[in-house]
Amino acid sequence: MSAGLAIVCLATACSSTVAGRATVGSPLATSSSAIPSATDVPSTTSSAAPTTAAAREPDGAVGTIGDDGIGDPYYPLSGNGGYQVDAYDVDARYDPVSNDFSATTTITGTVLSTEGLSRFNLDLSGAMDVSAVTVNGAPAADVEHDEDELVITPADLAAAGSALTVTVTYAGNPTVVDGGTGGLGDGGWYHLDGGGALAVGEPFSASAWYPVNEHPSDPATFAVTMTVPEGWQVISNGRQQTDGLPAAPAGSTVFRWAIDKPIASYLTTVYVDKFTVLTDQLADGTPIVSALGPTAVGDRAAAESTREVIAALEEWFGPYPYDSAGGIFPGQDLGFALETASRPVYFAGTSIGIVAHEQAHQWYGDLVSIDRWADICLNECFASYAEWLWDARTNGVDLDARWKVAMADTVREARFWRSPLVDMGAGEEFTRVYDRGPLAVHALRAEMGDEAFFALLKGWPATHGGQVVDWTEFENYTSSIAGRDMKPFLDAWFRSTTVPDEPYRTPGSLGG
Repeated sequence: MSAGLAIVCLATACSSTVAGRATVGSPLATSSSAIPSATDVPSTTSSAAPTTAAAREPDGAVGTIGDDGIGDPYYPLSGNGGYQVDAYDVDARYDPVSNDFSATTTITGTVLSTEGLSRFNLDLSGAMDVSAVTVNGAPAADVEHDEDELVITPADLAAAGSALTVTVTYAGNPTVVDGGTGGLGDGGWYHLDGGGALAVGEPFSASAWYPVNEHPSDPATFAVTMTVPEGWQVISNGRQQTDGLPAAPAGSTVFRWAIDKPIASYLTTVYVDKFTVLTDQLADGTPIVSALGPTAVGDRAAAESTREVIAALEEWFGPYPYDSAGGIFPGQDLGFALETASRPVYFAGTSIGIVAHEQAHQWYGDLVSIDRWADICLNECFASYAEWLWDARTNGVDLDARWKVAMADTVREARFWRSPLVDMGAGEEFTRVYDRGPLAVHALRAEMGDEAFFALLKGWPATHGGQVVDWTEFENYTSSIAGRDMKPFLDAWFRSTTVPDEPYRTPGSLGG
């Protein structure tokens, strides 16, 4: 994710890309805030000290009752326990004019509870009215929809280790969902100024329009079939599918999009509008399909930069991980950009540097999922550093010099160092990762040397692609690449609440 004010370096060595505060059209608005500058940090720390994982049963259930949260202490009710999801398939009808939405979503997965499941939860906005639920083909014995928790009692016990298929039929007027404590504002379903609609947001958005296990530690494949009035278009993740579509009702058009690699639910999106489609391809023929909204008059250059940006990222991170690429440019001041898988969403006036950031997430954050939000640096610190790499490549920026200027400006700013980059505490996830983050990554590069560092950048997604990981795994992997224990150095730069002490503060070429 990038905020509307994207700090691409620090202090006097910094250039920033400004998009206005959120002005999403009535009645659905976002309040996403800009990333604070190096010295404009609240004097208080997070509302709670860094927290270890909440105590929970390993199988996510108490007896045969699934937990109402997945166990993330930053968002206790995020996700659910007792099962894992393998695939979502949303079949929806939507009218952008009236904001009327109806759908049947099919969820397939596996029961993890060692005693089976007699009850389990899904996350679904209370703005949706549920009319039917089936579990493994049989109508549910009971369904309760308590605010944003859908509590399902199947007719029969879902046996431990068995396949789980749930269908939910529902309708309503989709809206935004509470964005939580991270300071990013609400996510979910936005009705845009031009009349279109967009589903986007982090850490929450999917539950605004389909039932979901809404936590990044349970990635799944995703497909959406959407019927809209003639004249409107639909774009989503992955590739458009044209074979086997249902017959469109009179006056309507049917679109289907699908992505065949598992992704976290906040990385799913759908955009409905009367947009212009821009097409291109990567060097290996991978299609690039972007949507340029009717008001996105200033975003064509950013959209057309996708091929060049991904080509550079492939040099640093390895082969592009998906079978389709592109972007969604609705032409709206959303206040943030987001790395929705294969097709990021951008705010109006996006810079090419922000394209580099969001496309870098396709490797760091999308292909490799985090186990807990405390580990968000694995996504944001490295995507933010991709902006530095892009600046060096395209503008000839001396990154060592940039780092030294930034450190000189911040070394005595205690507030800048107060929030660590790992397990920073609920509410601090999306702050220092954007400015202290790239400082730390560049220090890591200097400590390891370029050969080992770039082997790390490529090796991490190649080794852990399709997996759910945590910071400890990254520490171990970094040590294996470096051939020595890197934990003391990583602790000093990523976990400390003060400026790193020597000898870690000025490693390698940064000590001169």
